[in-house]
Amino acid sequence: MREYLSKLKPDNIEDIIAMNALYRPGPMENIPTFIGRKHGQIEVVYDHPKLEPILEATYGIIVYQEQVMLLAQKMAGFTKGQADTLRKAMGKKQIDTMLKMKELFISGAMEKGMDEPTLLKIWEDWEAFAQYAFNKSHAACYAIVAFHTAYMKANYPAEFMAATLNSLNSIDDITFYMEECRRMGINVLGPDINESKLAFSVNQKGEIRFGMAAIKGVGDVAALDIINERNENGSYNSIFDVTKRSNLKT
Repeated sequence: MREYLSKLKPDNIEDIIAMNALYRPGPMENIPTFIGRKHGQIEVVYDHPKLEPILEATYGIIVYQEQVMLLAQKMAGFTKGQADTLRKAMGKKQIDTMLKMKELFISGAMEKGMDEPTLLKIWEDWEAFAQYAFNKSHAACYAIVAFHTAYMKANYPAEFMAATLNSLNSIDDITFYMEECRRMGINVLGPDINESKLAFSVNQKGEIRFGMAAIKGVGDVAALDIINERNENGSYNSIFDVTKRSNLKT
């Protein structure tokens, strides 16, 4: 996915939504064409001018179920209900329903002046698409999360990685993301009694500190007491200072 995105160079949210839908077995075959068309290396072609307004955002390639629904309404006069029946039939591979929808589509579009060979070609493309039909609303949810997290990682790298580390439970996952921090040039430092918070946090130098709760045998309550005492009365200056100021009940 990273390789394809670096080639695509997305400059709008539509590109990211499309890549979410395309990056699966089957649709992946269209990714090189999608990239080539975006950058003008491959000509964008439409089987009929009526397809252009709906397929323009995906460079003439059908990517979403919603596009098929809109095209069926525009080209063949399908009602919204009929278009939704077509969507369900495609998604669930209901062959009998698809055949009925095909007859409706061909006859409806011919009444609007389109020729049968072109319509058959369009329908064949739709049938191939039906094997991996994906809805845009679903892909958009993932794309928005991807956009937000990419923005945070690019502009607030240490804070983003600290938050990511705090969301993990497995030591293997934590190790993986600590390696990512190192790749990004962010230091991940061990716990510090004068700097650590309860969980992973970012210090004033932009480094990530392990939280005190990560120390074996130190529970959240004890760690919070140490932190609250430090906030109220200043940094600890020796191990003796720590013992003197610690709440032995916790």
